[in-house]
Amino acid sequence: MSNLNWGLRPVLFYIGKLPVEAYPVFLTLALIVGILVYLLELKNENCKNPDALYIVFFALLGGTIGSKLPIFFIYWKEINAHPDSLATLLSGRTIIGGLIGGLIGNKLAKKLFNIKVRMGNQIGIPVAIAMAIGRIGCLLRGCCYGKPTSLIWGVDFGDHILRHPTQAYEIIFDLLLALYLYWRKKRGVEPGELFRIFLSFYLSFRFLIEFIRVERVSFIGLTDFQLLCVVALLFINRRTIKQILNIKDGKKHE
Repeated sequence: MSNLNWGLRPVLFYIGKLPVEAYPVFLTLALIVGILVYLLELKNENCKNPDALYIVFFALLGGTIGSKLPIFFIYWKEINAHPDSLATLLSGRTIIGGLIGGLIGNKLAKKLFNIKVRMGNQIGIPVAIAMAIGRIGCLLRGCCYGKPTSLIWGVDFGDHILRHPTQAYEIIFDLLLALYLYWRKKRGVEPGELFRIFLSFYLSFRFLIEFIRVERVSFIGLTDFQLLCVVALLFINRRTIKQILNIKDGKKHE
């Protein structure tokens, strides 16, 4: 379906005959607000370390690449069917891939510039807020929608079927998560711990909400994005898992 026939308000307004679409507007706004909140976090903590800028630059670069790569692999047949369509090549991004790519970009920056400082406590809240803003664009555009529902808050995105507004669910979740991260930060956390908490909560939420989203099932009843969530959660929490396994192994030998 075209942008004009699908979504709540895919086009915000027109400049002459040029449509200003909701999705890129809110995506840009999310990026700007995220960076501003990050800089505010640095200012509040009186952090003037130049490494903070390297980290956010590489995280953004990795996030941009990561948000596209899974789409190319998952929807390769559809993209390959329209190789000359610029819109097809540029459309589609995944937050999960963006988060994983951002994490890889962060680690790459630390390795290249020998950065020892951990900025996870400054990154978690800005990312959560930025994601909530970005999902407003998804809601207006009508992408990332849910399965049919009989609930009173079901939304018709253009096919006359009431669906779960999964974008709205995530907006609410992201904002609540940002508040929780702020509360945890005030109580005191280990250096870099806040971003790990953010990733663990978001990926767990995303794994669950995939069951009511319209996505292609890939393996053992799970979608490709759910499989990505599982792999990412295992990687992020590998130390905790290892500690638990060591404790259990120690008890067996007592």
